[in-house]
Amino acid sequence: MSAIDNISNQLNISGSVIMAVLTVFLFSFSVVASQKFDNGPALEDNSKLEDKNQLNTDLNEVSGLIIDRTMTRLGANFYAAFSQMVNDRHDELKENITVKERPTALSGSIITIFHLGKPIYKTALSPARKQASERAEQAMRVVSSYISSWEVQRLFQDRFDLDGDEL
Repeated sequence: MSAIDNISNQLNISGSVIMAVLTVFLFSFSVVASQKFDNGPALEDNSKLEDKNQLNTDLNEVSGLIIDRTMTRLGANFYAAFSQMVNDRHDELKENITVKERPTALSGSIITIFHLGKPIYKTALSPARKQASERAEQAMRVVSSYISSWEVQRLFQDRFDLDGDEL
């Protein structure tokens, strides 16, 4: 005995009446659903969510950050001087840069500056505070030169077959 027969015996309703009610219900549901969703915009309108003409839209969700990964006062002094100089020189920086410090037991710290995981500047700092600002100025010149050449290389790169993340 099927489930519909069990229900119809318990409710004293024939199976054909139940099938008719189910058919009407499904038909009315499909009519309401088609009216509700046919009037709106198409689900696939083939529009792009982002503009690929910008330089770094496909690489960075948040751009222009100088990330501080220093651990000591010496590294913090270097980071403060470096970030101030970069922000003064480049008002609208579109690249993320990371400043990492590795303290050494004998001679201060080793500072490395990264762009997209690639080290672009590395120096050793002794505990003298004046040296931190001098090295920050030197680092700013190297990083500015690197970012400029990287942007030019990226603009003129042949990407006929490949997207930016496939290079």
